[in-house]
Amino acid sequence: MRLPNRILASAVCLASVVAFLSGCAQGDPRFAPFTSKTDAEPTIAARTDSFNERMPNLGATEGHYAAATTPSSRGLPSPDQQYWFTGVATVPAETITVLQQGATGNADKLPAIHPELYQYVPKNCQFATIAADHANSVLDTAKTDFNSDFGSFSVTELAVSADCNLVVVTGEGVFG
Repeated sequence: MRLPNRILASAVCLASVVAFLSGCAQGDPRFAPFTSKTDAEPTIAARTDSFNERMPNLGATEGHYAAATTPSSRGLPSPDQQYWFTGVATVPAETITVLQQGATGNADKLPAIHPELYQYVPKNCQFATIAADHANSVLDTAKTDFNSDFGSFSVTELAVSADCNLVVVTGEGVFG
């Protein structure tokens, strides 16, 4: 009789582990699924210059980002390397105000940032989605140069929180 109890206990334990792991795989429901690909480990760091060089008018005072090069679609080395960038930054109220002029509504899902950055977004913040073309214009991303330390850059998704003075951003660029 002990064997069936052990089997039952093992099955319950296995079911618990599977349920736990499937919950972890879903990530934080506030964010769109993170799907960016890379051939190497992404760089994950806290640097305001990484934000302010890519988005000159952002004025970030604190920032955490993840970035990595994207795999070459041709399988051949290229002199120009594409990359993705995701981040969370604290910015001045003035930046939020100007960005909110391009709001398209409340954010149902926040941009698809790297999961290691979720911790920098407090759960009590309310976000608005900002049109990418408005964000690029306001933040002056056209000033970035693919030969600079950070490469060229274009915002693909951006959400702002006026109550938390945060931006959550995704983008892409090219290193020359």
